[in-house]
Amino acid sequence: MGISKFLTVAAATVSASSEPSVGVVVATGLILVFGVLVLLYLLITLEGIIFSAIDQKKKGTPAQKSAPAPKKEPAPAPAPVIKSAAKEPAVQQGIPGEVIAAISAALACTEGGTGYTLRSVKRVRASGRSAWGQAGINAYTEPF
Repeated sequence: MGISKFLTVAAATVSASSEPSVGVVVATGLILVFGVLVLLYLLITLEGIIFSAIDQKKKGTPAQKSAPAPKKEPAPAPAPVIKSAAKEPAVQQGIPGEVIAAISAALACTEGGTGYTLRSVKRVRASGRSAWGQAGINAYTEPF
């Protein structure tokens, strides 16, 4: 059903009174809302195009309008070098072996499996706040 038919039906429901009917109000409202949404979308898209062109101009590179070059696959990671004479990490009393294994695995994941050495593991003094409380303090006082 096209907009013209919708408006025709809405206009046909107008009574002899001076107030517009419910159909006219609904049709006008829907048309205005969606029209403004389309205009906002076009405005925001246009601003994005303008600002990206300005950024490209500042960088001194022409804006790319072609498809990006295909990404090269990364080379396979070299095999990890395992030193046979490596010392065991110094571990504070009371820290279970499972925790040490989890810390070592997390470190290996973040470093890509090579180039790391776990030298020691010890407990950190508790500051009196929970980790969530300390994160909140850090988040709210970061600019200072």
